[in-house]
Amino acid sequence: MKLQTQAQIKLRDLAEIGFLPQSQCGRGFLKLLGPLLDSGVVCWQRCGVGRRLVVNDRDTLRDFSKQRFPDAALPSDAGSRVAGVGRFRDTKALANSEGEIISLRVWKNEALLKNGKPFDAAALSLEHGIFSFLFTPSCPYTLVGTCALTENPAVFVAAEYLNLSVDAAIYGHGRISSRELDWLARTTNSKFSLLHLPDYDPSGLSEFQRLHARLGKRATLYLPSDLELRFARFSNPELLKRANSQAMLARLRRSELVAIRPVLALIDRYNAGLEQEALLIPS
Repeated sequence: MKLQTQAQIKLRDLAEIGFLPQSQCGRGFLKLLGPLLDSGVVCWQRCGVGRRLVVNDRDTLRDFSKQRFPDAALPSDAGSRVAGVGRFRDTKALANSEGEIISLRVWKNEALLKNGKPFDAAALSLEHGIFSFLFTPSCPYTLVGTCALTENPAVFVAAEYLNLSVDAAIYGHGRISSRELDWLARTTNSKFSLLHLPDYDPSGLSEFQRLHARLGKRATLYLPSDLELRFARFSNPELLKRANSQAMLARLRRSELVAIRPVLALIDRYNAGLEQEALLIPS
């Protein structure tokens, strides 16, 4: 259950019952109640060997709850993002149930099946520059060919210039969703494989580690022969400066995944990361 949902339930219980045991009042919930504690709308009270949170002004507490959680009437078919705004003022408050747009560029019809059969995905990609579909639990599409996964749109729209020898390219929107990864992992066709083109930095390598954990040998990391030259010319130290980047880098150094070691060596040598758009610059 999401924290916002828990907080809404606790606020309702607090208003109805008039108190909550301290054990039910976590740090996030108390942070939410900060203004109410400061103004005395709620307060701590001794209860046996512990404490409980007690309501002094139920009307103000109810007004606060309505202001924080609108709990609007919603259409019966409202998706999670709409419901999140209507209930919590936050599109990400609820687990995502929305359909997801998957975008590909397909060069061989046999690489993408619909209801188990090839269709005109290559012609549609050529005509429109892209082939997209709405991914839902009943999705009829299956990716069965060799596919390049790109993090960023620039490489996605120019993937053919890298001579990757793949049948299709898929746009990952940075980090692909868990549902999309589940979709790829369900593919059992022996012709399916995934060539990952990440940013060559801690975030990109962590994403490859995630892909490899689900897909195993079917996922490979794209390592162009001139990658070190591109590091020397275009790598950026700023990509390593954030604390979470350093934390990811420390975890990656402990990884047993052999494929990432050449990139880690370059990151350490140049004390920088390389964005994947550098692959499109003629060497």
